[in-house]
Amino acid sequence: MSALPLVLEVSSLFIIVFILLHRYANFQQQNKLILIATFISWYFSFMIVILLPMDISMTTYRQCLRDTPVIIDNQTDNQSIPITKCKEPYSIISPKYLPVLWRIIYWTSQALTWLILPFMQSFCQSGEFSLSGKIRGALISNAIYYGSYLAIFGLLLIYVAIEHNIDGPKLKVIGITASNTWGLFLLVLLLGYALVAVPRSLWLKSNTSFRLKLLYFKLAKLHSEKCEAEEQLEDILNEIRTIAEKIRYNHPYRSFVDIIVSKCPESFRNGLRRNVEDYSDYNQSTYDRDIPSEKTLVKLHYALIKSIQIKDRTSNEWYLMVEEAFQVEDILLNESNSNFKFMKTIPFRRNFLMDKICNSTLEWFYYCIFLKYFMRFVSILLTCLTIMVIWSEMTFFNKRPVLSLFAIFLNASRTTYNYLSIEIIVFMTITYLSFCAYFAIFKIRIFNYYYLAPNHHTSENSLIFSGIQICRLTSPLCYNFLGLVHLDSHITKDDNIVETQFTSIMGHMDVISVISDGFNLYFPMLILILCLANFFNLGGHILNFFGFEQFIGDEEVTQDMIEDGKNLVKREKRLIQRNDPESQNRHREVVERLRNNYSSTSIRSSNNLLDSNTDSREINFGYQQTDQNSSSISFKNLVPSSLPSYVSSKFRGNFLELRAFSFLRMKFNVVIYLKRLSLFLLFS
Repeated sequence: MSALPLVLEVSSLFIIVFILLHRYANFQQQNKLILIATFISWYFSFMIVILLPMDISMTTYRQCLRDTPVIIDNQTDNQSIPITKCKEPYSIISPKYLPVLWRIIYWTSQALTWLILPFMQSFCQSGEFSLSGKIRGALISNAIYYGSYLAIFGLLLIYVAIEHNIDGPKLKVIGITASNTWGLFLLVLLLGYALVAVPRSLWLKSNTSFRLKLLYFKLAKLHSEKCEAEEQLEDILNEIRTIAEKIRYNHPYRSFVDIIVSKCPESFRNGLRRNVEDYSDYNQSTYDRDIPSEKTLVKLHYALIKSIQIKDRTSNEWYLMVEEAFQVEDILLNESNSNFKFMKTIPFRRNFLMDKICNSTLEWFYYCIFLKYFMRFVSILLTCLTIMVIWSEMTFFNKRPVLSLFAIFLNASRTTYNYLSIEIIVFMTITYLSFCAYFAIFKIRIFNYYYLAPNHHTSENSLIFSGIQICRLTSPLCYNFLGLVHLDSHITKDDNIVETQFTSIMGHMDVISVISDGFNLYFPMLILILCLANFFNLGGHILNFFGFEQFIGDEEVTQDMIEDGKNLVKREKRLIQRNDPESQNRHREVVERLRNNYSSTSIRSSNNLLDSNTDSREINFGYQQTDQNSSSISFKNLVPSSLPSYVSSKFRGNFLELRAFSFLRMKFNVVIYLKRLSLFLLFS
């Protein structure tokens, strides 16, 4: 009996969740209590992928102990020693610890999702200026929020009171049933989307051309959202400027205005004009006529916070998406590169490992060969898993014959008491189900407000929202999986199986027969309909019909937005090239190299000058390498490949006239022409 595997798994999961939270949250600026609560909600919810395989393997061991006869050995010091043929799992721990862990995870998740996180969310959304005002607003908001749930719970309570006698344990089961029913409803909706979206996103990502078109389309949509967010923020700042001029520094509301102004951008604070009568005597009858009320300032405060968050997030998303578009453009153009070297028009970020070990050749094989086929291979594997999950969700309630594929696989391992294969099967299945459910939460965007934005730009409100939804899925995921593998005796109607520790702690949702015998069994079948609708993009076509821009390949609006996105990327690339001092320095080096080459050669050889100094191997995106010794280049050391032919066409017919001039005059003119031409082509 060793707890070492559990300690290693729990520590590894702690590090993974911390890195994931660091990717989305801003540790320096956001509230530490909110970060801790979000971390706990994510960590405890992800813990099921560790505890559930261990629970099932230990349940199999207890089943073996119950079904296998025990042999009594009386040959050792006249003492009876029970001997069993059952081998202990390698990850076995004391039976008293696992129930404690399940209780901590379940009740902590329930407290977070129904009490703590909703209060924190209302507290963050409040525009009140004082702590007491924020708490009062959060309590009022949650009272309305819980009123609807209390009404539903009351109806269930009345139904159970009519059918059964209510006591303490049944009341507890009713509460658990209500929470799990809502969680199962949410789980089916999320799986119906993600079971198709996860493998399809990988497959489409391996198609570089399609991926680039989709990026162009998203950039066109994001640009309009970004402009709208900037305009909305500008309107709010203008309103704040007007109010700041009306409310002077001796007004009772001035402290509220100072709080609002302190959260404005620094450029706005520096440019805010101070009123010349800041310290004039306060006259209520004179000044309070056009001054907004405290409630108006509260609403303005909340609108400012929301607008700044949306503006920062859209700007960050724009930056990341433009950078991705640069990278995908380079990958697409390098796929037809015959020299197997990755040429860059714009430098993009790479991870530390690739910067250290990769040269241009390895980079070409990684981006143009390996990554494409690896994503397709993983997509095919995940597609097979998706089909297995859908089939099992449709057939898990059938006991004889057993049609659920995961139940068949697990029963085969349980029969031979192969604990390693049991834990691998359970871990892979519950991990994929959890990943799909959490993938949908991490990708979902509600009213462009609740959205997990990477690069530390997720708002506190969105972090709390994700924690609430993830905690609600913890228990339904376990219940649903135990039903898939036929380890829930109230689904299989088999009293001969040993219950898992999770089921013994949580109980069965059989107090309300409509839910236990109807909803929990047949509602997961809806996953098939949702997956088919998602596969044929039914939702996208419906939204497109009502005027919401969706990526529909053959639509004229889609093609126009793709073209707009392409032009936006070109504009961003030109801005980078013009504003990059290093690019300008490298350009001057290129011009100086051309000048030196012309000074050392004759006029007759000037036609072939650029061809002799550049790499003869061309990429099909119209650039050539200027330094043969450099294997990894960017736009900063590139010149247009069309420059030699352009120069030749301009000067070839005029060579007889040029010979009539002096050698120095001719050399000077050629250098000047080439300098102007290269400047125009590189920076236009």
